[in-house]
Amino acid sequence: MRMTTKLLALAAATSLAGTAQAETLRFHATLDGKTATSATGSAATGTAKVRVDTVTHRVSVDLAVHALTVDALWDKLVKGPIGPIHFHEYIARPGQSDDVVLVLPLPYGATYQPTRDGFRVRMKDYDYAAGAKLLGSEATFEHFIAAMGGGHVVLNIHTDRFTDGEISGTVAKG
Repeated sequence: MRMTTKLLALAAATSLAGTAQAETLRFHATLDGKTATSATGSAATGTAKVRVDTVTHRVSVDLAVHALTVDALWDKLVKGPIGPIHFHEYIARPGQSDDVVLVLPLPYGATYQPTRDGFRVRMKDYDYAAGAKLLGSEATFEHFIAAMGGGHVVLNIHTDRFTDGEISGTVAKG
């Protein structure tokens, strides 16, 4: 009986130790039409909370958008596999304009829900590798995390009116 108790305690401690190494990184973004990447003058706004699990490589996004409807999203991207909302990485090159690389899509589907004054996207546990594959990207998960943490990633919403992005916001830690 004592041996069984010790084995159960050891198994529980081992399980908890593995869990303790899991880390969830938290990010946020405030979107509008006044940022350098979306200087459209749009009255639409948005806020996003992003969680990234460093063990499972899964990304969760809770995005609330106001003064912009689902119907306004860029039809071409709504019908396409990547959807009208994505994370873009802006890579600064000395003496040149920034290169923009699409790093993670928020595919259009049931996670996009209309609200009274806009819409909400709740994407839970999206597999980073699946998103990268959808884009044909070879960017590693580690690169994605470094770019997110370094302030080089922008969350952008593409609409029929502004196909380059009507509102956007830089992703920041916290």
